[in-house]
Amino acid sequence: MRRIVTLLGLLIICALAVFEYKHQQGNQRAATLLANFKVIPLGDIGSTRSLRILPLMEYHSASPELHTEVGVSYLVETDSHRILYDVGHNPDGLDPSPLQMNMKTLGIELDTVDMVFISHNHLDHVGGFHWQRMNTFSLGRDQPPFPNPKTTLIAPDLMTYPGMHTVYANKPMQVGDGVGSTGLATTGTIGRQLVLGWIEEHSLVVNVEGLGGVIIVACGHQPVPNLIARYEQVFDAPLYGIIGGLHFPVPEGRIKVGPLDPQRQLAAGDGLFDPLTMEEIDRQIALLKQRNLGIVGVSGHDSSDEVIEKFRREFGMAHRYIRVGEEIVIGSGNIDSHHEPSAVILGNAVSKDDL
Repeated sequence: MRRIVTLLGLLIICALAVFEYKHQQGNQRAATLLANFKVIPLGDIGSTRSLRILPLMEYHSASPELHTEVGVSYLVETDSHRILYDVGHNPDGLDPSPLQMNMKTLGIELDTVDMVFISHNHLDHVGGFHWQRMNTFSLGRDQPPFPNPKTTLIAPDLMTYPGMHTVYANKPMQVGDGVGSTGLATTGTIGRQLVLGWIEEHSLVVNVEGLGGVIIVACGHQPVPNLIARYEQVFDAPLYGIIGGLHFPVPEGRIKVGPLDPQRQLAAGDGLFDPLTMEEIDRQIALLKQRNLGIVGVSGHDSSDEVIEKFRREFGMAHRYIRVGEEIVIGSGNIDSHHEPSAVILGNAVSKDDL
């Protein structure tokens, strides 16, 4: 029996060693792709007078009337476009989904959306594992046609949606109708090797008149240093802000599977035996502080409450909490919005654990 146990132990050690070796190969692949990427600056992408970001799905909420989950979906509104940014998770396969219920509560009509921006193909951003496996997305349990026939999908890879025109964001590019004046662009995808596997993520950039560029990021798998470097290589406008998921699950993530902490052990850090540390988070905060940002908001879906409070302390008046139903407004222009400000529900903040 002892020989069998010893043999099994050796096999596990060998398997972990092979796994780690392949992961480090993936890390090298990501570094090589980043170093060899031919950057073509986009120049003037135009601007929007105002930017509104309304979280439709997040880990924290502004009101107990709104649903929460470990997933992300934002409504991003500019002078010229209304963008659905990711579509959450719907882990229980509900119909209607928590996202659809929140949209109804907040008075958000899908026919007003003219762009869907999918940041990366992970289940908590595309509506669940089924849709991730099918390389598509869904707001709920099925895929009805979008009511606005002009709605365009901006996707990170060969993702599709029935009947929808797709633009693939494998490189930085301007997006939206009236390219050159919308103030909208994608960073282009940046690859990253995770223990979970290879992933390519891109982020939305919105240039706000008189302020600069705001990066709306979903998970920060890029990670943040590479994302900031890509922005500064591609865009002329100074970086004004960053809003969304930066993937800082330290000391622990939101999801537990037995003894496993998937967000920290499988989707952060540089390998199975090299998890993300608070020291590295401090280094990335210092990198952001060097830019003298005007607005910073960190998503609770993949960053701990401890990290969010650290950001609040470090960035002071520039900090914003990201909560379902609590709109973040940047800029001074007036948007001809399809929803009234009263549709945004404010109240005492609650989290998924409180509901």
